[in-house]
Amino acid sequence: MKQIWFKKLGWIYLPNHPVGVIITLMAIVFLVPVYMAIVRNGHSVSDDLYQMFVYTTCTMFWWKWVAEKTS
Repeated sequence: MKQIWFKKLGWIYLPNHPVGVIITLMAIVFLVPVYMAIVRNGHSVSDDLYQMFVYTTCTMFWWKWVAEKTS
């Protein structure tokens, strides 16, 4: 039996299984210290946003891939 970790609602995915919640929290826990380091070492707002974009898109790509495969 296939476990459904995420539920698709329009364009978004909501976790509806504890594993989906854990994966979502892992993505957030990874991004928070990355953002803190970027802001701490950044030189300008645009520089910070460019760096945040790279980490956010990579992390959310893998999160969305897992959500699509388990919904």
